[in-house]
Amino acid sequence: MSRAGELPAEGKSTATTMEDLNLVLGHKTSRSLADSESLASANRSSSMGCRVCRARKVKCDGRPNGCRNCERLQLECVDDDGSKSGSRRGSVPVSLRKIRTYRSCTSCRVSKTKCDGDRPRCSRCSARNLECQYDGGSAPRWARNLSKAPTSGSTEEDLESSLDASSIAGESLRSHSLIQSRENDVATSHRSSTRDTSSINPPIDFSDDTELSIHSWLISPDLPSGNNIRTVVDHYFANIHPLRCFAFVHRPSFARLLDKGFESDDEKALLHIICAQGAKFYALSINLEDQDAKASLIRAAGNSWAQKAEMLVLTNFGKISVQRLMTCILLYDFHFRLGEYTQALMLSGLAVRMAHALQLNVEFSPDILCAEANESSPPAVEKESRRRLMWACYILDAWTGSGVDQLTLLREADIKIQLPCNERNFRLRIPCVTETLGVGHVLQFLPPAIVPRRPASNMGIMAYYIRIVTLWKRVVRYVKHLNTSPPPWLPESDFAALDADLRSWGRHLPEFISYSTDTIYARLESDQLGSLVLLHCTYHHNLLDLYRISMPDLFKLIKPFYFPPNQQEFLQSLQADCFYHAKQISTILAEAVQHGARYLADSLLPCFAYDSSRVMLYYIARLLDLSRPDAETIVVDAINAVESNSKILRTMAALFPLADSLATTTERWLAKIRKTFAQDEHMSDRPLHGDEERSPILTGSPVTSSPDEAMGALGLARLAQGQSSDMKPIDRDAWNKVESGSPTASKRGAGSVSGASSQPEITPARSKLQHEQPVSQRTPPGATTSHMDHQAVDLSDLQNYLSWDMYGIMEMNDNGLKAGIEDNGMPSWSAI
Repeated sequence: MSRAGELPAEGKSTATTMEDLNLVLGHKTSRSLADSESLASANRSSSMGCRVCRARKVKCDGRPNGCRNCERLQLECVDDDGSKSGSRRGSVPVSLRKIRTYRSCTSCRVSKTKCDGDRPRCSRCSARNLECQYDGGSAPRWARNLSKAPTSGSTEEDLESSLDASSIAGESLRSHSLIQSRENDVATSHRSSTRDTSSINPPIDFSDDTELSIHSWLISPDLPSGNNIRTVVDHYFANIHPLRCFAFVHRPSFARLLDKGFESDDEKALLHIICAQGAKFYALSINLEDQDAKASLIRAAGNSWAQKAEMLVLTNFGKISVQRLMTCILLYDFHFRLGEYTQALMLSGLAVRMAHALQLNVEFSPDILCAEANESSPPAVEKESRRRLMWACYILDAWTGSGVDQLTLLREADIKIQLPCNERNFRLRIPCVTETLGVGHVLQFLPPAIVPRRPASNMGIMAYYIRIVTLWKRVVRYVKHLNTSPPPWLPESDFAALDADLRSWGRHLPEFISYSTDTIYARLESDQLGSLVLLHCTYHHNLLDLYRISMPDLFKLIKPFYFPPNQQEFLQSLQADCFYHAKQISTILAEAVQHGARYLADSLLPCFAYDSSRVMLYYIARLLDLSRPDAETIVVDAINAVESNSKILRTMAALFPLADSLATTTERWLAKIRKTFAQDEHMSDRPLHGDEERSPILTGSPVTSSPDEAMGALGLARLAQGQSSDMKPIDRDAWNKVESGSPTASKRGAGSVSGASSQPEITPARSKLQHEQPVSQRTPPGATTSHMDHQAVDLSDLQNYLSWDMYGIMEMNDNGLKAGIEDNGMPSWSAI
């Protein structure tokens, strides 16, 4: 027989030869195709593997009728096309099948015992009546990958096969429905415990995510046990304890009580809220690839424990104790972090009344140093804890009242206790004498023999923070009552006294709490960098608040000053100083975030960052004289600082939902200003001629002597509350009657911080509290000045989230209060 490639032999007909050739070629072709298809099928099976092995991300041998991996694990092997392989799993008798469980309970794992993985309690824990807890879900991640829906090109048979494969994995590793039911119950409990957060925080599914499921205990309604509870407690003391005046819990005593066990409901309530606060920072420290899941976990962590603490306090709210007061203060901060301002408002009143009932505003006894042997007198650490608790109530009331007399419940003259001591003395139980609110003063009843030469050396960050908040109360009250105050350019004005007191505070800070590189790293080692950042941001924000009288259009002053033409230089210096301190806030926050987001833990910092951004944007777009040679540098630096603030706000959004809204507003206006400067001829390379027009957004309307005309040109239609009727006209006539001196002489009362020293500073007013006695006298150094021109532009959108009262309590008229109660969203009187 001739080969296929040869010509037909002679003597045979052509027809016969061609017929034989076709038969041979057809036979060889069909056999070759069959062999190649068989080989390709085997290669695909070997290279792709079964679905179970691909989901588990292990190598599959591709063996027909079921791979060896599935046989060894007694799983149903599912081919790539969705068809089930030979029933090797079914051939194994039920009695010989292994107990397959994805995760053992904590008790079995500690005892190194085989766990059957039953939920909610395994067989061993049920038999021994032990507490059974799991760290995560019972289904592995590969089960989720196995149950994913096929691509759009898949058929119905493929979909059914995929569902069958999912049910196989669920049967092998325990039923998934129990886990899903449990997580639904947790999500329902969480929604009921947190107001207005369900839309922000979607339910978290821990059932089949290995990376996230091990942290499901953070949203459990019950407190964790063992190392987990100590972990969240440590995070509380590392992050919340150093802030403001929250350091009223003596850590060594609390640790001893944690080992001993909490018995009373008051102690349990305090434990729950401490764990709730620490849980959020523990979640913040977790390294997760899915940042959205991490943000949801942070917002949900500890909410159930805070709800339990609140229930324990409010169930019998007539009972008053120190532990209950501690719980109320921490609950107040917890609610405000979640944006639940109404709950925070009510808890602030409850906390202050508890402090009054406990008489924390007076010293427990004249024996400050605990030198007398009196069994009825509490130890030194308890006395110091009571002082810190009272000052915490004072800070809480100050931020809540925000300069409104009707909302302020505590007066400085009624707090007849000394300032808190430093953290070292408190932790080591060392009694000591410190100063009172009055600088250089101590308690009046103290005998001179026990008063140290420098009582201030016993004070720490907390004491200086209390003093700067006291100054802030004076600042906001001054700004809210401008109509009763003399003009700020007069040396004897309230403005001049406040400006001198604030700058004296900053100048006389001891070196160990000054803002320097050495101090930053020293406080970083002691977990006090967050408190140092808050202290100095508060200082600069106080000055920003004071100088806001120079920007009445931005800050919606109720009755702003009218600056006559001969005081324009003074006005421009205030505007430049306001810009300077806004930039300082941005610098401090940018340096702090480099060491970690947890050092931006205080709930006031988002408001500080937002105020900083809008002042800088307002200044460069409306007030900056663009003909200055350094105008471009100022604009670029300001835009970079605002960008930094916006990134920081996004970073803080997981801890503070409000920060996300603040960042969005800032970024929107930053984009507008960028676009404007890109189109403006001032920022171009070619020189600007005098007869050319400037960009209307940059130049705005010319400065006029009529405040009403300026207000009309600005068109402030968008107010924070959506009501323009709150804006009151400038009382121009009242200030026209005031005789003003030259600009040089007028600046003696209020100089610029950013300029050079030129005039002597007004000596701060001495304390007038009757329970204090002076220790020493100080003479502050001189004042400074600065000069700046301005132009007008409409930036009314930057009035969103006004921060007159950092804790969301605006002027509470009848309409505003009713709207706030009836509305489901953020109350109209809680715009920050």
